[in-house]
Amino acid sequence: MKKYFIIFSILALMVLIGWFFLGRGTTPIVDVLRNNLPFGSGENLAGSNNEGGSTTEGEGGVSFDEFGQPTATLFRLAVEPVAGAVAFNKSSTTAAVRYVDRATGHIFEIILPTGNASGALEKKKITNRTLPKIYEAYFRLDGNAVLMRSLQNDSDTVENISLTLTPPRATSTDGLYNVSATTLRGDIESVAVGLGNTLYYSLKDSGSMVSSAFNNTALKTLLTSAFTDWRLSAAGNTVMVYTKASSNAPGYAYLLNLQNGALTKVLGPLDGLTVTPNASGTHVLYSYLENGLSKSMAKNLQSGATTGILPVTFSEKCTWSVRNKGIAYCGSPRDGINPGELDNWYRGATHFSDRLWRFDTNGEIAQVLSEPKASLGLDIDVVEPKLSPNEDYLIFMNKRDLSLWALKLEQF
Repeated sequence: MKKYFIIFSILALMVLIGWFFLGRGTTPIVDVLRNNLPFGSGENLAGSNNEGGSTTEGEGGVSFDEFGQPTATLFRLAVEPVAGAVAFNKSSTTAAVRYVDRATGHIFEIILPTGNASGALEKKKITNRTLPKIYEAYFRLDGNAVLMRSLQNDSDTVENISLTLTPPRATSTDGLYNVSATTLRGDIESVAVGLGNTLYYSLKDSGSMVSSAFNNTALKTLLTSAFTDWRLSAAGNTVMVYTKASSNAPGYAYLLNLQNGALTKVLGPLDGLTVTPNASGTHVLYSYLENGLSKSMAKNLQSGATTGILPVTFSEKCTWSVRNKGIAYCGSPRDGINPGELDNWYRGATHFSDRLWRFDTNGEIAQVLSEPKASLGLDIDVVEPKLSPNEDYLIFMNKRDLSLWALKLEQF
C-alpha cells in the first residue's frame, strides 16, 4: 500500500508539472505521464506529438525531420542486410560497432557519435575477404574475432568459419585488417558468446555441448545429452541451456555447471519458453504462453522473486544492463502479441512494429525510449539487441530487412 501511495503521489506531482509546462508550449502532458508510469500503464495513452511526422534519410543512415534537424536518438547504421554486430570500446574515448555484411561477409566498422548524430557517420570496411551468404555472425566481445555461419553451395550443410582480426600495420595504405581463419567442425546447432575468448555451442549430431576459443583451441565437452535441440545463452561464468521454443510444446531452462556438466532447472515446464539471462547470471527475462496468451516475466535467480513485464514481448527482443542489475532494454510490439504468433515470428511469417522500452524490474517502472513508427514512420521488429560498453547506445537489427540500428540512450 505504501508503494502505491508513493507512485500515485509522484504521478500527481508530474501532472502538476505537466500542466505548468503545457501552457508554455513544451512537452505535452501525455508524454510526461507515459514515459514514467509503472509497468504497462502507459500503453493506452495517446500517441506522441510527432505521430506521422515526415522524415528524410540523411547520409550515413542518420534521419532528419521536416525542418532539417537530425533525429539523433534513433538512426540507422547499415541499410544492407547484416548477419551480426557487436558494440565495443575501440579506445578509452571511442566506441565503435562492427558488423558483417550478409551478402559478402565483409566486415565494416562505424564509430559511434559522442554527441548528436548530425551528419555522416565515420564508416569503413576493415576486411575484404569475400564469404558469400553469411546468415549468422557472432563477434567476440572485443570485436577482434567473429564466427561466421553459411550454407555450403546452397545446400543444407552449414559451414562455420572463425576469423581472427589483426589491426593493419602503421605503414598500411588500405587500412584493412589481417585475417586468419579456422573452421569449426561438427553439426553446430546453437551458438553463444561467453566472456573473454570463449565460444559455447551445441552439436546436433552428437548431442554434445562444447566450449572453445574462437580459433577452436581449448576444446572441451561440457555435456552430452540424448536431447539435441538445445539453445544456449552465456550467463557470466556459466551457460543457460534451454529447449527450442514452440507454442505447442513445454519448454525448460537450466543452468549448466561448466565443471561437472550438472544441470540445475531454472524454469519450466512452460509452453513457448524463451529466455534471456543477464551477463552475471543473476537475473533472467523469459516469455511463455499461458492459456494461449503470451506472458513476459523477469526473475531474480538469487532471491527467486519474479516481476511481470508489460507490455508483453519475446525475451529475444531484450538485453540486460551490465552496470545496473535489474534493468532491461526491450523492443515490444505496439499492437501486442496474438495467440500462435511465436512460431509464425520464427518462420518470418509475422513481423511486429516495436516500441523501445527500458524496464526497471527492481522498481517496477517501464519507460518508453523511442517510438520508431511515430518518429520515423518506420516499422522496426527488434532482434539481437546489445548495449555498448558504456551503455550509452542500444544496438539492434530490424528483423524485417536485417538493417542495423542504434538508439542513443540517456544516462540514468
